[in-house]
Amino acid sequence: MQDMKEYYLQKAEENTPPLFYETVKSTKAVEIVEDKNAFFGCSAFDCGEIPAVVKTGDKFVVDFGRHCVGRVSLHVWDNGRYIDAPVRLKLRFGEVPYELYRDNASYHGSLCASWLMEDIINIDRIGKVELPRRYSFRYLEVTVLATPRPTRLYDFEVVCETSADVSKLVPLPAGTDPELVAIDRVAAATLRDCMQSAYEDGPKRDRRLWSGDLRLQALTDHVLFGNDMLARRCLYLFAACRRDGKYLPGCLYQYPEFSFDNGMEIPDYSMLYCTSIADYYEKTGDTETLTDLFPVVKNEIGIAIDTLDENGIATLPEGGWPGFIDWAPGLERVTAVHGAYLYSLENVIPLAEAMGETALAEKWKQVLAAGRAAAMKHLFDAESGAFINTYEKQQQEVADAVVPQSAVREAGSRGQLSVQSQVWMVLGGVLAGEAGVQALKMALADPKSVKPVTPYMHHYLVEAWVKLGRMDEALAHIKAYWGAMVRYGADTFWEVFVDGKSEVSAYNDPLMHSFCHAWSCSPSYFIRKYFVK
Repeated sequence: MQDMKEYYLQKAEENTPPLFYETVKSTKAVEIVEDKNAFFGCSAFDCGEIPAVVKTGDKFVVDFGRHCVGRVSLHVWDNGRYIDAPVRLKLRFGEVPYELYRDNASYHGSLCASWLMEDIINIDRIGKVELPRRYSFRYLEVTVLATPRPTRLYDFEVVCETSADVSKLVPLPAGTDPELVAIDRVAAATLRDCMQSAYEDGPKRDRRLWSGDLRLQALTDHVLFGNDMLARRCLYLFAACRRDGKYLPGCLYQYPEFSFDNGMEIPDYSMLYCTSIADYYEKTGDTETLTDLFPVVKNEIGIAIDTLDENGIATLPEGGWPGFIDWAPGLERVTAVHGAYLYSLENVIPLAEAMGETALAEKWKQVLAAGRAAAMKHLFDAESGAFINTYEKQQQEVADAVVPQSAVREAGSRGQLSVQSQVWMVLGGVLAGEAGVQALKMALADPKSVKPVTPYMHHYLVEAWVKLGRMDEALAHIKAYWGAMVRYGADTFWEVFVDGKSEVSAYNDPLMHSFCHAWSCSPSYFIRKYFVK
């Protein structure tokens, strides 16, 4: 196994993509003020040029005009007299105005406050000052904490970096619906800034490779930038995490050395990693990579099958992550995880056939049929025509170590109704046709049902509409959900978004949100594959 790990890591290294660089400069200053019409209650308004000369106590905000991921520099120069003491600056970075409108000292979230983007720098010599860290931002707030005398600050610039070759981005055809053009533009910027030496989940914060994000990024990358090398690298990196009898970890780290956390196994993410291999093979026909990675597919699918309960339903791991699906508070996950398992199983059967493993393909077909039948028998509520059940409570008590369960609403006698469960039962092939349409519509319309809170889950809602052949509903949802973020002025799409509820947060404080997040980029995939020819 160690030999295979080294082999996979070597293959990943061979597929490290080059980075592309672009310098973005700004002389524009903005003021961030209260705005009751803005989503987060504040907006940035143009207030002219950056001050030519500053003194102790001055503060201004530089607007770079677009979302940037890269390294910042500025020039510090005297104003006719020698600067005989360090110039001390406080720098705060914001992807959206809200991050600078809030005082970082007011942060009360569950993630470490060191992810909040701010620095205090001391400048001993005049000239060009280059910050070593990479930042993700549009706005830069500069506070002059101390300077011995009036000082000039100028030439603010950022060298943006990405592994997306933007020259390959083909504009949408003339005459395309302007709303789709705007959504596609923001989605492309989102993916561009999350494409580094791997697909990062968000360049502001974790900067990790997550297998759930990987799938949506690779699908979207294929229709935007065509960087199959990056997709291949990420697939090999996860393959290097393989352990017999354990799901792949949900995320991994590249630096300072390759590593991952034990206890981060997420069953639906592991299944979707297998689907990512199927997606990759379908797009590229790369038999060498499929041959390398198919043993990992067999391992992950085998674990899922082996851990089905006595009724043939997916089980949630004890402790740690019970499955991801979505950040919706109180979401019961068994039905959705079972649907993700069925969805992935269906997608990998063609891989077994391509590998010449016909007996395995036939076995998987039988297991798939049995899994769908089990879902209808044990998870479906015939009276309502939807998946409303108490199976999760019957199967096990889910620990709240990762997803707090305090927000679980009181379930009725038939259990929890969620959009997430209906979506994954449609994608898993359990509900089809008009029955699937009605189950989705009922869950979406019911004011008490659990609704998606992340663009990640909204992707699969759109995908469910597509699978049901309801293209009008799919397009309308893209415009309603991602279009709303565009209308709120998003340069890149956000990690969490519930229209009208800016307080919704996976981390108990939206100040920690990533406002350029990988799993939010997929509207371009749908737009370019299904709605624009």
